[in-house]
Amino acid sequence: MALPVPNLDDRTFQDLVDEAKRLIPRYCPEWTDHNVSDPGVTLIELFAWMVETLLFRLNQVPDLHYIKLMELIGLRLHEPTAAQVPITFWLTAPQNNDVIIPQGTEVATERREGAEPIVFAANDHFVVLTPTLVHCLSEKAGETDRFKDQIADLQAQGRVFYPFLSQPPQVGDALYLGFSQKLTQHVLALSISCETAGGAGVDPQRPPWIWEGWTGETWEQALVEFDESGGFNNTGTLRLFLPHLETRTLASKSGYWVRCRLEEPGDRPAYGRSPGLITVEATSMGGTVVSTHAVRVENEILGRSDGSPGQIFQLRHFPVLHRRPGETILVLDDQESWTEWTEVEDFGESKARDRHYTLDSVTGEIRFGPSLRQPDGDMRVYGAIPPRGKQVRFAGYRYGGGVIGNVQSGKLRVLKTSIPYIARVQNRFPALGGTDAESIDLAKVRAPSIIRARSRAVTADDYEFLAKEAAREVARVRCIQPAGREGDPSPGTVYLLVVPRVEALGQEVNPDDLKLPQPLKQQILDYLDSRRLLTVRLEIREPEYVVVSIETKVKAQPHLAPKRVEKLVTDRLYAYLNPFSGGEDNEGWPFGRDLYLSDVYSCVQQVGGVAYVEALDVFEVIRSGKEKARKQRTERITLPANSLLVSYGHQVTVT
Repeated sequence: MALPVPNLDDRTFQDLVDEAKRLIPRYCPEWTDHNVSDPGVTLIELFAWMVETLLFRLNQVPDLHYIKLMELIGLRLHEPTAAQVPITFWLTAPQNNDVIIPQGTEVATERREGAEPIVFAANDHFVVLTPTLVHCLSEKAGETDRFKDQIADLQAQGRVFYPFLSQPPQVGDALYLGFSQKLTQHVLALSISCETAGGAGVDPQRPPWIWEGWTGETWEQALVEFDESGGFNNTGTLRLFLPHLETRTLASKSGYWVRCRLEEPGDRPAYGRSPGLITVEATSMGGTVVSTHAVRVENEILGRSDGSPGQIFQLRHFPVLHRRPGETILVLDDQESWTEWTEVEDFGESKARDRHYTLDSVTGEIRFGPSLRQPDGDMRVYGAIPPRGKQVRFAGYRYGGGVIGNVQSGKLRVLKTSIPYIARVQNRFPALGGTDAESIDLAKVRAPSIIRARSRAVTADDYEFLAKEAAREVARVRCIQPAGREGDPSPGTVYLLVVPRVEALGQEVNPDDLKLPQPLKQQILDYLDSRRLLTVRLEIREPEYVVVSIETKVKAQPHLAPKRVEKLVTDRLYAYLNPFSGGEDNEGWPFGRDLYLSDVYSCVQQVGGVAYVEALDVFEVIRSGKEKARKQRTERITLPANSLLVSYGHQVTVT
């Protein structure tokens, strides 16, 4: 419970007017007309309004003191975070030479009346390589000597070879294409000529295969963007969006591998016999670069130093996004060379020779170290001072960010930076991760936790709070410490289970979107490393997500449309069984809290418009690897301490 804050003066406008009128007989007995039409009463009301304004400002003094306390303990408002999205750059045609996409290449939404375009910039330098196919292997599932080298047949003119060795082809048979170049995130076009209708039995629109690339640890799916071959039944082009690729040796042949593997057909017809291929030619049609909603500023001149301690410079653009390596202050030294300075959170540990500065990300204000008089009369300088008259500049920074950058898929299609041989750009997925700068009200909520933790991770609550401080992309954190139970971490080890923030459509969350990105994991580790106890071994992991599906049949109340009730029940189930908004307190399903059939009955019954629940079943969805998800009916889903619930495909029937 918050401590009651006194109202320093709670008099209202009417109180002030009434008090002044009560004093009239004492000081002006001849004044007898107290109606609102009297000019004297008008003057009383005018002064009452002015005094009320002063009282309002007086009552803001406690808020001012609170904010000054927050400033004293070192609390800073979080800067905005920028949305990111992979953007595909399409070539006009296959090129014989490499095409370079420079770092910082800008792509934007179309300009509309009354709104500025939203600009994204490429995070890294990218080169669209010209692929060279050097290896071709076929794999026969279940065989010891399972690989057959097909490169000679592929290079021979007019010779037919069979990519799938079993007759008829079996699940697990695969065609491997090995390249000498690292085609990470490329759009690979395969021009295929084959026997017409050679792969008998399959649906040309839905062949029972999956394309994958070797990432160094596993085979990751390569999405098929376009397929004219009809499952290797027609001569045409097949285009793939390749994942990250790493080299691997297969059958004594080293290269960057892409494979086409037959999988369980499910409801799709299977191959009756293997298709026959004649030629496979590989070309690049573009590449995909992760881009950030930000505008980059290079070498901004801040001014010249006057040689005094505590100097302040102002960036032209703000708020400033989180700095990357190389985004720092440069000061011209006495040897006329540019010297890098280091950004710090504060000057508490800075020595007189340390080239330190602070940067307020929200206001864009840059400060150099102050000089303070000590009790013995000496002056101590906290951080070096730029030499008098020397120029100060910022090597580069990015500004922007905010929720406005969470644009929908297909909206980024204007190439602002001209690049030869690039025909068009496209974001195939929505941009995610953009958040606005923190408000004062939100910062007030954080202040007690900062005082309690004091930048040291000792208790479980400290670890959870500081992990959220490390990155705004963190939605939820659970710290698991040794407690003597089976499955707990060993003594000296602390597990942090991190749930990344996901901008989901409505309340439905795709379990595949909850994977913890490696850069976010490393950012949290780096932040906590200097704040943990020396004897603690810290591990950051993803929670285990238990996927649940509900099938229910409900009776709608009279005079209510069944479709409306169906939507209300479906939305409520997605919101209740949700890692972000679920549970009884709407703050996310609790870690390790079991789900009972009665919980779901209560959830559905409380939906407005539901008369009663006729039937309800709870299913745990088993999703393992590439296998098709299967459901298992249960009355209770037991969750370990490191687990969370995620919804998957609820079915609601309303009568």
